[in-house]
Amino acid sequence: MARISIVKLSEIEYVKRFDAGRYRTSFLKLEKDLKKMTIIRKLGYLLVEPVRTGYTPRDRDIYQDDIRIHFLKTDNLIEGVINFENSDFLPARSISESDYLKFKNVTVTISGAHYDVIGRAAIFLDYYPPSVTNQNIAVIKTDKNLLNPFYLTIFLNSKYGKEQLWMLSRQTEQFNVSCREVEELLIPLFDADFQQEIETLVKNSFELIEKTKSLYSQAEKLLLEKLGLEGFQEKYELSYTANLSKVFGVHRIDAEYFQTTYNRFMECLKEHSKIAKLKEFILDFQKLKTPYEPKVGDFLLSKEVMPGTAYVVKEPVEGIAAGSILILKIDEDKINKEYLALCINSIIGNLQIGREGEGSVITHWRPEQIENLQVPILYRKVQEEISSLIKQSHETKQRARELWEETKRKVEKTIENEIRKQLRIFKKSIT
Repeated sequence: MARISIVKLSEIEYVKRFDAGRYRTSFLKLEKDLKKMTIIRKLGYLLVEPVRTGYTPRDRDIYQDDIRIHFLKTDNLIEGVINFENSDFLPARSISESDYLKFKNVTVTISGAHYDVIGRAAIFLDYYPPSVTNQNIAVIKTDKNLLNPFYLTIFLNSKYGKEQLWMLSRQTEQFNVSCREVEELLIPLFDADFQQEIETLVKNSFELIEKTKSLYSQAEKLLLEKLGLEGFQEKYELSYTANLSKVFGVHRIDAEYFQTTYNRFMECLKEHSKIAKLKEFILDFQKLKTPYEPKVGDFLLSKEVMPGTAYVVKEPVEGIAAGSILILKIDEDKINKEYLALCINSIIGNLQIGREGEGSVITHWRPEQIENLQVPILYRKVQEEISSLIKQSHETKQRARELWEETKRKVEKTIENEIRKQLRIFKKSIT
């Protein structure tokens, strides 16, 4: 059923927007509700400098001696946090001092192919690596005496922040919001004590996220220590030889396949543990041909795009697995599933998959390659210790996510209470 919004011409002239998307019923109600609050301020009046974006420099080539700086794009901003693991890099020589993100800068995505890309907000923390952003991310520096940047981050990720950014965005080739429009955001300016309370909760959530990373790192470190791989360096030689019989045996003639680092790596593995092929632990090798909703305990393995990513499902999933995902039924009497997933995700799996893909653009991990993946077998007690650390990591991550959602909801409820309060005052005034 079609929905119709009717607005006055004077309101359109004030906003200077004529596209129908700006005047959705839900957006108009949101704007009306926020304007009822006496503590509402426009973001632009709460800043120490105008909202800006980053940019993409022409000189992006990185040479051996260059200092590498993280170059953040929309995919690197997740709600509340910045993911540096898959970020691109820029050479430091192509960046000026003013381009760098500073501690407590608030970053928010303002351009993307669809609505959901708009409005991902995260605060830049003091332990983050040196970073800059591209032109699709706005950088906000608040006046801390007026607007706490941690509170602003939560607000932008709340429904009142996100929906405002969606309201302000326009669709041309893609959805986008300008820096000046970001400054038009309506911010409920609660007292300093409330904003400080939100900051404390946000920081507690971030501490749990860091603990999550630490626990996973401990698991990975324990694995590599037991396998004698701690400190192993991938060293690629410029020249080396391989027997013709070996070339014929593996049906490969590309030189990269015979890099000596692979042999050194496998020798180190065999020296410290028993080695078995992945197929020895697989009871069922299921390719997804029909829509499948992963179940808790399923062992998922990607075979395309980013082949070799393994994960044991730990909580119910609302959605279906893509066709590039395999569901493996693992014989848990022979190997711990969490231990196996870590082996595949670590240098142990990465190096082997990288070797198989050398000489081509690897977009597909073939069944025979998957089945023949070499897996080191440590004592069951060590496997369980590693598994325990991974499970603790997941549980801590879950607590961090719950705390974040509780904090977001706390801000939303406080706004809703303030709106109701102002409505009651208004009704009293007219009776």
